[in-house]
Amino acid sequence: MSEDSIDFQPIPEENTEGGQIRHLFRMSVSLTDDIRANFGENEYLVTNLSETGIAVNVSSCLEFESGQIIDDARLRIGNVNITGLRAKVIHCSVHDSGSFQIGLQWVGMNAENKKILETALGQLKVKALKVQDLFEEHPKS
Repeated sequence: MSEDSIDFQPIPEENTEGGQIRHLFRMSVSLTDDIRANFGENEYLVTNLSETGIAVNVSSCLEFESGQIIDDARLRIGNVNITGLRAKVIHCSVHDSGSFQIGLQWVGMNAENKKILETALGQLKVKALKVQDLFEEHPKS
């Protein structure tokens, strides 16, 4: 970002006349999912992710500039490592917890990494949607 602000800055190729539009679902991530992103030598906690991008917690919106391209990013989802990623900084906002959050969009992800990410997201969705039947009889301890 070029200004000391956490306001949204327009993306040149995006039409925002109707407001911010999210086209795909981003999955919220819990601490137990242990999902991290690495940019250079710095590791960040991922707060949500999708096939098209992620959001990570940062200490300040000044760590990155809107539109900045991050090369050789890495994503760790449990014991799965996705390397050689490229991401574009889209926005900085305040997360519900009060921490700062940077939203990034994947740029030019190769087919192999897309497949790995899709599989990992599928597993996370199944885990998130698992509901134990409260009326089912459970074995006694």
